[in-house]
Amino acid sequence: MGYPNFSGKHELAPFFTPVEYQEYLLKSYGWEGLPPLAGVVLTFQASFFREVVAADGWQRLEAPRSAVGDFYVLSGPQGAVGISGAFGVGAPAATNRLEDIGGSGCSRFIAIGYAGTLQPDLKVGDIVLCDRAIRDEGVSHHYASPGKYAKPSATLTVALGARFDALGIAHRTGTTWTIDTPYRETVEEIRRYREEGTLTVEMEAAALATVAEYRRFEFATAFVVSDGLADPEWRPQFHHDAASKGLHRLLGAAISTLTTTTS
Repeated sequence: MGYPNFSGKHELAPFFTPVEYQEYLLKSYGWEGLPPLAGVVLTFQASFFREVVAADGWQRLEAPRSAVGDFYVLSGPQGAVGISGAFGVGAPAATNRLEDIGGSGCSRFIAIGYAGTLQPDLKVGDIVLCDRAIRDEGVSHHYASPGKYAKPSATLTVALGARFDALGIAHRTGTTWTIDTPYRETVEEIRRYREEGTLTVEMEAAALATVAEYRRFEFATAFVVSDGLADPEWRPQFHHDAASKGLHRLLGAAISTLTTTTS
């Protein structure tokens, strides 16, 4: 039996949609959707998210929590951007938040977060721009026909890379391996993907890219290296200063990209 169990389900109509859910929230709570935004940044590290929104300028959006989650807006001369975080990690949590925010009126997204490196020449704090993701999670297979890779939006990905260059942020561009089960990343898989040239492993990119393409959203994603899987032993460095600084650099580049480009 293949996956998902119901063969060809990605071609079938859903019973209800994110837009219908937002219409329910309007009727039940008077929620009228998001204000006009240049785009939304998604992030997965809760402590980083809390640090960011505690800074001057970010305003919490008053909305039913089930509408768009814990959501903040930063207004500036080139437009407003939103940020959403502290909703958990992994493809199901990330895509549910993408769907809810998209159903509420936004169609441009950049996701930033930590990733483990599969390559020995990538070190903690290094930046990786994703141009394709291996679909080794479950969510994407409910939205698209079987295939090895998902690809973020080319235009927004190129724009984010150009912003890195303009800001002097050194980075690598390449493939990530998306898997929802970090405790089942096997030595054999790591070895194969390393030999294929895959740069990183994380839990959300392939699903987010697939759902974004399905919904015709613009989506790009980039990571900062936080742990190593290229050596015989796992090397976690999630609390290293370089990893934290990398997230802040990614956030600045993401906001700048969203506010200086158009769909």
